[in-house]
Amino acid sequence: MAASTRSLVQYITGIILVFLLTWHLLVRVPWLRGVDTFRDTLSPELVYREIDGYGILLLIFAYAVLYHGFNGLRNVLLEWTSGRYEKPITAIIIVLFLVFAGLATYTVVGTSPPPGSP
Repeated sequence: MAASTRSLVQYITGIILVFLLTWHLLVRVPWLRGVDTFRDTLSPELVYREIDGYGILLLIFAYAVLYHGFNGLRNVLLEWTSGRYEKPITAIIIVLFLVFAGLATYTVVGTSPPPGSP
């Protein structure tokens, strides 16, 4: 991928992150969730309902965070090494991205209802 394309994707993921982070934080506001405290918004039932209902948004959020962060880290490492180790750095970043994306996917897809839920 060309540097200009990576920069464009970096900007796009940054914009996506602003909106998805705002949404993610708003669902923690107790009075919007119909509960009394912040702690109540993290109850297993509410978290499961959020994952079940908005799983795709959570995955997009996770993938955007991972791409944005790892692409930025790659750029910093390439600057520090003056581009000498571009292939190994890129390979390590891709592997790390895939590992963490897999964990995010497993977390969302593999979440089961809490005990005692209908």
